[in-house]
Amino acid sequence: MIRHILASGLFAGVAAGLLATALQLVLVVPLIVEAERYESGEIAHFAAPPPAHEDTAAEAEHTHTHLHQHEHDADAGGGRLWGMPRSLGTLLSGIVSWSGFGLLLVAALALANRAGIATGGMRGLAWGLAGFAALQFAPALGLAPELPGSGAAPLVERQIWWLAAALATAAGLGLALIGQGVALRLGGLVLIALPHLIGAPHPAAYAGVVPPELAALFAARSLGVGAVGWAVLGLTAGYLLSRQPAAPRPAPV
Repeated sequence: MIRHILASGLFAGVAAGLLATALQLVLVVPLIVEAERYESGEIAHFAAPPPAHEDTAAEAEHTHTHLHQHEHDADAGGGRLWGMPRSLGTLLSGIVSWSGFGLLLVAALALANRAGIATGGMRGLAWGLAGFAALQFAPALGLAPELPGSGAAPLVERQIWWLAAALATAAGLGLALIGQGVALRLGGLVLIALPHLIGAPHPAAYAGVVPPELAALFAARSLGVGAVGWAVLGLTAGYLLSRQPAAPRPAPV
């Protein structure tokens, strides 16, 4: 039984880790590389002023073409900054992280099964999405995923708020979805909202060097990759856990 639970969690974690890391390398890592170039001062973003008169239209077009070519050349060089060793490190850390999430998820599913709650692929999918809500979506409502070079509040304050939001959301979802009685379910909803009512720490003024469009795209893609990873993790873990081998029958006397 324990061996089956561990194997289910590890297999689901590896599957989710491989997929999520592959998506991250394709969709998220290029944005990080570009943000690092803004942070280092290699490139900078600015709003180009309009041409003073019609005669400068051709000059403005030439400038735009030159800047576009410069950024294209820089992108070609910047993409190599990540490199194979860094990609392998990202892959290994992703597999380890998702394997840990898989073990936690199958442990929760096994406890729910002992309490009489059936397990299966769709049940695991729901639990996986709940994990995404607790560890990524709800904290991101207050502290969005940040690129290097983004303005932010002190790190310790953000870590404390993120941990409080994740724990409150996990406990609140448990009360709201599994709790018996209206009072417990309402209490769960209040618990989910509490960190956001208190408010996440933010800087007094934003002075990041990263373009806001790039930061918004990074946040959207990070959450999208996380949602896919948690969905695959929950679906796989629930399916594998439901296929528990039957206990051997005692030999007839």
